[in-house]
Amino acid sequence: MDRNTIVGFSLIFLILVGYYWITAPSEAELALQRRQLDSVEKVETAKLAAFKADSMAKAAKQDTTTSQNTKDTSKLANLVGGFASQFGGKAEYVTLKNDAITARFSTKGGRPAEVRLNNFKRADSTPLILIAENSSEFYYEIATQNDVLKTDDYNWTVANKTDNSVSFRLNNGKGGYIEQVYTLNQQNFVIDYQLKVNGIQQDIRRGNSDFRLNWRALLHKQEKDLKWEAQNSTVVYRLPGEHPESLSATSPEKEDKIQNNIQWVAFKQQYFNATIINKDGFDKGSQLGWSETRVKNKVKDMQASLFLDYGLEGEKEWKMTFYFGPNRYKTLSNLKLDAKDHELQRMIPLGWGIFGWVNRWVVIPVFNFLDGKVASMGITILLLTLIIKFLLLPLVYKSYISTAKMRILKPEMDEIKEKHGNDMQKLQVENMALYKKAGVNPMSGCVPMLLQMPILFAMFQFFPVLFELRQKSFLWSHDLSRYDSILDLGFTIPFYGDHVSLFTLLMTISTLIYTHLNNQISGVTGQMKWIGYLMPVIFLGVLNDYSSGLTWYYFVSNMVTFGQQFVIRRLVDDKKLHAQISEAKKKPVQKSNFQKRLEGVMQAQQQKTAQAAAKKPAPKKKK
Repeated sequence: MDRNTIVGFSLIFLILVGYYWITAPSEAELALQRRQLDSVEKVETAKLAAFKADSMAKAAKQDTTTSQNTKDTSKLANLVGGFASQFGGKAEYVTLKNDAITARFSTKGGRPAEVRLNNFKRADSTPLILIAENSSEFYYEIATQNDVLKTDDYNWTVANKTDNSVSFRLNNGKGGYIEQVYTLNQQNFVIDYQLKVNGIQQDIRRGNSDFRLNWRALLHKQEKDLKWEAQNSTVVYRLPGEHPESLSATSPEKEDKIQNNIQWVAFKQQYFNATIINKDGFDKGSQLGWSETRVKNKVKDMQASLFLDYGLEGEKEWKMTFYFGPNRYKTLSNLKLDAKDHELQRMIPLGWGIFGWVNRWVVIPVFNFLDGKVASMGITILLLTLIIKFLLLPLVYKSYISTAKMRILKPEMDEIKEKHGNDMQKLQVENMALYKKAGVNPMSGCVPMLLQMPILFAMFQFFPVLFELRQKSFLWSHDLSRYDSILDLGFTIPFYGDHVSLFTLLMTISTLIYTHLNNQISGVTGQMKWIGYLMPVIFLGVLNDYSSGLTWYYFVSNMVTFGQQFVIRRLVDDKKLHAQISEAKKKPVQKSNFQKRLEGVMQAQQQKTAQAAAKKPAPKKKK
């Protein structure tokens, strides 16, 4: 790594440290925030209690309204037509189950009331429920001739039930109906969903006939660390022909009236998601968003308001699909839905640009090849590291040779610097001449390092979102998807945290040792030497909260690098390298056209500088 690269990274981290220090709240501000959070939590808890009681209160209210004001259902019938006969009533439940999921449906609205993943547990070992009845909504708003019909106000009839499917109907009393059909797909985590209408066109208001689907869910905490789960939970959606887009996960955001069709919408958590996919797309005008919640064990409040185009056809059917399952790249990319590539796997944030490309086309294929070959996920990461370091070995070797050559030339470069002092133009000209004469390219050491950077940053993005690490233990780490705390401090150290991650500590120590050895090879001195030691210490604070799978990878990577350096130093003879440089100096130098033009520009600049200095009037002598 050259001086400019070290300085650049150092400045970035120093800015981050400074920003954290300056913006850190005082004790008085922290006390105020705690009081505010306590107040907010009380309010949000009350909201959740109201949300839980909503279905029972609504049913009671509807029964009272029906008995008092619509004893003959005539008033309600004037509003919603023949649908009034199924208004209110007590919910009944139908359950569908396969190896992957258990889905419980309510006749109240004919909706999914609860979805449980059979093969996964929450961090507290309780069943993993993605959708819960008391913290979710799923209903249509349909404009009738004189009112708006909300489908969850009505008790739908079970029209048909088999081992893997159920259909619910809302009848209009004239032979027409609205029907919802749920069928367990042969693929895990997938439920096929159909909405059908037949003979209801006379009940629907003209000019405002589209169906509005309202979907809401208070996401339950699934992982141990609420902070990380919240930072990785958001609403994701896809427009036809484009890559998926995500709402900001750090601050509440809403997308109002999207002026395009939406192919699918996902309520995404750190390692799981609930997604609805429409074969023909939801109509334009949809609204998406999420808001914060301080309710205990709730992560975020997700909302989606989606439109289905209905032109008052006598019969119409919308084909949709639910996915309730893990954010596992292999699972999502292998889904076969509607013979289309819905790119659900792209809701997993693998990094932008080249970093995402490296993860998708290099890291993930290698990981998938290794996954399952050994019982331990820690050993799988070890093997992944060995393969990647082996692929990068030619770059490491080239970088070492370049660094060694620059070290050999350093005494002559120091003489040139002492000769010309601060005259940077002459210094550059002579240094370039020395490089050319010795057959050394100063960039040949930096370029291999830069080519390795995409792998370094791709891994930084890859491991924190890798589902396969979830709840997998290795050595002292109980969960490779979380940090491996060996000591809880009981207090918080700014820019470090309240615990000690051993893998992060080992990674830092090994990086400091590597920096020391690299300084010996390169001969770097002065400030640059100490800046090299500062960066690993900064990483100690940055990575202390990160996935232990990531810091285990970095530690193993450092140890493999030590081995590579040891072997290379045994294979490369500095005396022979010095002899090669000496032989290269004896050969006549053939300058490229670029070098000739560059030297010409420098010489012309020197001449202009000398002429400008000669034209300056001599300073007047004092009398």
